[in-house]
Amino acid sequence: MEKFRCLVIDLEGTTKEITQKLNEVLATIEQEGGTPVDITVTHAREHGIDGFVVLYTITYKISKEISEE
Repeated sequence: MEKFRCLVIDLEGTTKEITQKLNEVLATIEQEGGTPVDITVTHAREHGIDGFVVLYTITYKISKEISEE
């Protein structure tokens, strides 16, 4: 039975750093057996000279139980 889960992450850095970190999170979800369904930018703002803070909401489906951490 597939379940839908939602993950909210806050990433900070340059656009390149944020993209790299987001890809790492998505890869971890997939390694755990999940499939991303939707990725939404919930909030974004400039931080410093060339940095940003971006809040993502990731919805994914997974068929196995995962531990709450």
